[in-house]
Amino acid sequence: MRPWLLSLLCVSLACANAQAYVRERTDPNGPFLFRTDNNNIQFRVNDQTAAGLTNSSGGTTITADSAPIQALQAATAAWSSIGTASITFAPLQKTSVSNSSRDFINLITFADTPANRSILGDALAVTNPVGVRTTGEMVDTDILFNPKLTYSTTFQGGTYDIQTIATHELGHTLGADHSGLLGATMFFAARAASGILSALTSDEIAFATKVYPQANAAASFGSISGKITLDNGQSATDALVAAVNPSTGVAVGGVTDASGAYTIEMIPPGQYFVYAEPMDGPVMPDQFATIAANPNTSFTTTFLGGNDSPQKLTVSAGQTASADLTVPSGTPAMNITLGAAATGQIASVNGGASALYPGQTFNFAIAGQGLDDPSINENSISFLGGPISMQGGSLSRSRTQSTNTPILLFTVNVAPNAQPGLYTLVIHSASGTAVYSGGAKILPPAPAFSAKGVVNGASFLGYGVTPGEIVSIFGAGLGPAAGVSGGIDPITGGLAASVGGVTVTFNGVPAPLFYASQNQLNVQVPFEVAGQAGANISVRYQASVSSPPVNVPVTSASAGIFQLPGSSQGVILNQDNTVNSPSNPAARGSVVQVYATGQGAVQPPLTTGQLAPALGPLSNAQQTVTATIGGQTADVRFAGMAPNFVGLLQVNVAVPSGAPQGSSVPIMLNIGGALSQPNVTLAIQ
Repeated sequence: MRPWLLSLLCVSLACANAQAYVRERTDPNGPFLFRTDNNNIQFRVNDQTAAGLTNSSGGTTITADSAPIQALQAATAAWSSIGTASITFAPLQKTSVSNSSRDFINLITFADTPANRSILGDALAVTNPVGVRTTGEMVDTDILFNPKLTYSTTFQGGTYDIQTIATHELGHTLGADHSGLLGATMFFAARAASGILSALTSDEIAFATKVYPQANAAASFGSISGKITLDNGQSATDALVAAVNPSTGVAVGGVTDASGAYTIEMIPPGQYFVYAEPMDGPVMPDQFATIAANPNTSFTTTFLGGNDSPQKLTVSAGQTASADLTVPSGTPAMNITLGAAATGQIASVNGGASALYPGQTFNFAIAGQGLDDPSINENSISFLGGPISMQGGSLSRSRTQSTNTPILLFTVNVAPNAQPGLYTLVIHSASGTAVYSGGAKILPPAPAFSAKGVVNGASFLGYGVTPGEIVSIFGAGLGPAAGVSGGIDPITGGLAASVGGVTVTFNGVPAPLFYASQNQLNVQVPFEVAGQAGANISVRYQASVSSPPVNVPVTSASAGIFQLPGSSQGVILNQDNTVNSPSNPAARGSVVQVYATGQGAVQPPLTTGQLAPALGPLSNAQQTVTATIGGQTADVRFAGMAPNFVGLLQVNVAVPSGAPQGSSVPIMLNIGGALSQPNVTLAIQ
């Protein structure tokens, strides 16, 4: 079954054929589309956008277990995190606007209105650049999701991943057209229940770096230019061109112009295979905004240096390498049009790229014309010398049931040290050469953690989670290498549930994030888990899959006192609101403020992520809270949520008149029978 079209732009746009990655413009002779607000792009989300949204027919548009706002924020974070590009999407904001119009509001909407349906047709989503100046500057770009379809953030069967589609459409709002690489985010189509295209590739990074470069970024990259000519002297008009580094997974594609010329820019230095292929499937002319009505497709896929022994082209920083190709004319004998890979049995060969992971084994299937050539053997199939290798004796043959198209089935092994990126499948036989460009997308391993890695965020101890508690999750591949702190979500007014492309859910409920890094996440446990025996925790970081659910028990209370880094000293304020420390001890009889977490339910209730109020009634812990200082019972004057904070318990405790003096006097809390960690101290004079 052919995937849904991922995007149909609703004004007449033409791709810039001589460029790579490919850029858009309003007409073949017009300027490239671009933004001048690239350092502060403000999108507003229609305020109907929420889990459980239905359409006018009563059908489900967004599944009830989804987190659409968090997915949209993760999509903006993907583009904002390109280190070589100057792109920043501002935090999303709400709007009551539901229809696409030239109102100078950059809109994201799932709203089911006649106006939106007339624009969308059967498209999965549409980017509508309703405001474009004669210079090519885009001043109003609207993203419409099709309310007739069903979207989710949980990869449910038959649904489309919101983050994947939004990341793609945001590329259009930056001026990117579709890509000729199947695993690129800007490829024209997406599979249902898959997020493989949500992870940006070198193709999108090259585009973003070229159009919105960081200062001096261009000096770190090289480029390739050349001309593709048929052996009969004709120009290879609208031919697909790709440069692929099999060692790093970097792949950047482009399209030739009417003269057969092309330029691929912003390529990291390295050794590249360069090849040209006809636009005859799986990438077709109608997948781009505008391509010549009759692109030249009568030639065979050809590599620089020849198909028998392709040569690698050296690309150096600040230099342009030349790669002219002469390609054999005539109808190609082979053409790969569909592909699929799985760790188990392949259910169907339905096209698009397949997600692979380092160190794993996959069954692979490809289909297309000419693949029944008897000269094709295991030595005929390769992944351009990359980290994906054929398993000996695994090649077999079949045919599709509906069209009787030849299928090749085989098993591949992915090297444990394989670099994430796009890898191209090549078949070279006696009858010709065919490629499946970027058809294998190696992704980083899914985020990984265990139940033991979910601990109280203050004590780093415990097993289980408490509603409203601040917890830390320790693991691998959880988020960006450079830690990112959370912030306030302008849509909810609370702590944002998406930080640095990371989202965390507890039983499907998004968890507000204080901090995200590759090895540690700090989150608030949603209050919604109250009364449940356990919580399934899942982490998603940019790429296509969430971590396998990790189940932990839900407790009514836990107790942890925050401590100053590298010290036994608790995070405690003296009565005059100064920080307690050995050089600033508390007086006997004074009241200190102890900061902790794990209180559980509060009254009046707070919503997940909500900042505790500073005015009006304070939210008190419903569990009984007691304290000891220096082994003596201390009077608890207040135990509730610290004003203007999320998940932070403030316990006001009177220092006993007979408490020991010293710089390290032990203090302990008891919340509903749960004791805080030992060896937390305060200073008493």
